[in-house]
Amino acid sequence: MNRIILAYAPENQSLAHYLDQRLSPIGIPFDHVTSQLTPVAENGADPVMVLVTDQFLTNKSNMEGFLPALQALHQQRRVWIILADGANQNGETVHLQIDRMANVLHYMKHWQDEWIALSDRQQHADASEKPAINTTLDQIRQIANQVGDTIGLMREIGYTYWDQLLENDMEALFQRYGLMEWHGQFRRQHTQTATNDTSDKPGFLPEVHLSEGFLAPEPTPDVLPLMPAEILEQTADITPERDPQPEMPQEDPVKTSAQLLQQSVKDAWLWLEKGHMERGLELFRIALEQAPEDAWLKEEYHKALAQYAPASTSAEPEAEAKPEKEKSNDNEAKSYELMGDLAVERGDFLFAKYCWDRVVELDPGYPNIFRKLGLMTAEHLRDYRETAMIYLRKALEMNPDDKEVQSSLQAETRTDQSRATNLNPVQTEPQTQKIPNLQKTSKGLVLITGATSGIGKATAEIFALNGYRLILTGRRVDRLVALKDHLETSYGTDILLLPFDVRDPGAVEAALTSLPDTFSEVDILVNNAGLAKGLAPIHEGQLDHWETMIDTNIKGLLYVTRLISPGMVQRRRGHIINVCSSAGREAYPNGNVYCATKFAVDALTKSIRFDLHPYDIRVSQVSPGHVEETEFALNRFDGDADRAKIYQDFQPLKSSDVADAIFYLATRPPHVNIVDIQMFATQQASSMVINRNGRRFE
Repeated sequence: MNRIILAYAPENQSLAHYLDQRLSPIGIPFDHVTSQLTPVAENGADPVMVLVTDQFLTNKSNMEGFLPALQALHQQRRVWIILADGANQNGETVHLQIDRMANVLHYMKHWQDEWIALSDRQQHADASEKPAINTTLDQIRQIANQVGDTIGLMREIGYTYWDQLLENDMEALFQRYGLMEWHGQFRRQHTQTATNDTSDKPGFLPEVHLSEGFLAPEPTPDVLPLMPAEILEQTADITPERDPQPEMPQEDPVKTSAQLLQQSVKDAWLWLEKGHMERGLELFRIALEQAPEDAWLKEEYHKALAQYAPASTSAEPEAEAKPEKEKSNDNEAKSYELMGDLAVERGDFLFAKYCWDRVVELDPGYPNIFRKLGLMTAEHLRDYRETAMIYLRKALEMNPDDKEVQSSLQAETRTDQSRATNLNPVQTEPQTQKIPNLQKTSKGLVLITGATSGIGKATAEIFALNGYRLILTGRRVDRLVALKDHLETSYGTDILLLPFDVRDPGAVEAALTSLPDTFSEVDILVNNAGLAKGLAPIHEGQLDHWETMIDTNIKGLLYVTRLISPGMVQRRRGHIINVCSSAGREAYPNGNVYCATKFAVDALTKSIRFDLHPYDIRVSQVSPGHVEETEFALNRFDGDADRAKIYQDFQPLKSSDVADAIFYLATRPPHVNIVDIQMFATQQASSMVINRNGRRFE
C-alpha cells in the first residue's frame, strides 16, 4: 500500500492531525515529517504534501535544505503545496500569502534579522560556544539567501489554499491522487459521521493504491495577479518584534482597479496612523503614479501631507521622536544592507542595487553604502553606467582619499567620453540619440514583455533614452521597480509597471484590461518574454521544461497580442515586434521543443501580419543567434552557472545589439515594414557553426 508523506512545522500538528483523522480510516496512510525534507526527496517515490504556514517559513528545521528538496520533488512531480493560516510569535493569526513581493521581502528580512541577532550574540559568546554558533550562522545565512527563490519556486509550482483543500469534502485531494471513484462513498460516510459516532468503525476502503494518482497535473494556483498598485507593499517592514504590521482586512478574490486604489489609500493611512510617515507617504506617491488624474486620491494625499508632514519649523516634536525613529531606521537599513550582500554573493546584482538603494533612502549617510553601490554597479551593471558615476561621486564626497573609488570613477568617465565620441565624432554637444542616423518617428507608448533582464531590459533602455513612454512587464517585481527607478532617474521616462507572468492568462487579462487611460493606447508591442529550458534529446526531455517553453514562448505571446491588437485595429495604427530566434529558422540537436516554439513564433508573426495589414498595422520580428548579457543559458540549465558558461571562447551578440535592431524596426518611416532581421555575431555562421577561437572583439 502506498502512503502520502505529510510535511509541516511542529506548531501545525493540529492541521496534520485533522487530515490524518479524516483519511487514515478509509485506507490512506500518512507518514509525518516535521524537519528537513532532504531525505524524502532523495529516497522513495511517494507523493508529498507540504503544509506551508508562517511557522513553516520561519522554522529553521523546516527551511534548512528546503529549496533543493523542493526542486527535486517538483522535478519528480511528487509535491503538492498547501498554504494554510498559522500564528506568529505573538500568537496572532497570519493569513499566509506568497503572491506579492512584500511576502518575499518579509521572510528575507526575518532571516536577516535572525542572522543579525545571532551574529551579535556570537561576538560576546565564550570561545567554547562560538563553533556551534558559527555553524548555525552559516545555516541561517543559507536560508536567508534561498528564501526568495524558495517562495518563487512555490509560486511557479502552484499551490492550493487550505480552505480550497477542504471544499466539497476534499474533492481536490481525491481528484489529484486519482481516487475519484471513492469520493462519493467518502462523502456519504462523512455525512453519516456528522450525525453518528462512527469513529470505531473499520474503514470501508481497505485497499487504496496511489501508484499513478500523484502524477496527476498540478492544480493552477488560485491567486490574485500582481497588479501595479500592489507594488506598494514591496518595501513594507513587517517583522513582528520590531515593527508590527497594521491589521489589514482580508482581500476579496478579485478586485477592480478602483478597489485596489481604495485599498492602497487605506493601507497608506494605516501606516501613517502607526507612526510610519515615510512609508505611508510613499504608498500615496506610488498610487499617484498609477492614477495621476484621480481627484479623490489627490485630495487624500494632500490631507495626509497637511496632517503628517506640515510645513512647520517647530523642532520639538520631531526631536522627541527622533531617537526611536533613528533606531528603527538603523535596524532596517542594516537588514537591507545584508540582503544586498547576499544578493551579490549569488550574482543577483540588480537586486543588490535595489536593496542598497533602500539603505540610502533610509539613511543617506550610511557608512560606505555609496562606495558599495558605485563599485558594484560599475563592475557588474554596465547598462547603469551613468548611475554608477553618480554613486561614485557621492562616495568621493564622503571620502575624497578613496583611491579605488577614484580609479573606478576615472575609468567610467573615460568610457563615457569614448562612447560619446564614437557615437558622433564631429559634434561636441551631448547627444540624445543612442544610435546615429536613425529616422525617428513621433514618440509613442511601448509595451515590452519580459523587461526584467537581457534583451527586454536593453530594449526598455533604448526606448527610454529616445523619449518613448513605457509599459514594462515581468515576473520579478523587485527588478521591475529597480529598472523603473533607473529609467526615470536617467531619462525622465513615463513608466507603468505591470508585474505578471505571461503564462497566466488570467493575470495577463487582469493587467491589460485595466490600464489607466494615459497608458491605454499602445503604439508598439514588443513580445520579448521567452526562454529555453533544458538541452536534451527528445527521449530524455522533461515534461515540465516543455510545458514552460510552450506556455511562455507561444501562449504568452498569444495572450498579450490578443489583448493589445484590438486597440491597434480600432485606431488603425500600431506595430507588433516579436523576438524570435535563429532557432526559429534552423533546428539543432537537443533543441527539439525550444526550436519548435520559435518556429511557431516565426509562423505566428507571418500569420499575424496577414491578419493585420489591412488595418495599417506593422508586424515584424528579430531573430538573433547567441546573445550574452541575458539569463538565457542560466535558465536553460536550471541555474547551473557552470553549464551556463558557453560564451568564454567567442564573442556573441550583446543584448544591446538586439535592442538596437528592435529600435531600428520601430523607427522606420510609417510606410516601411521590415518583416524580419536575422542576426548573428561575426564569429557565428549558423546555430551550430561557431568560431570558438577566443573572444576577438572585446
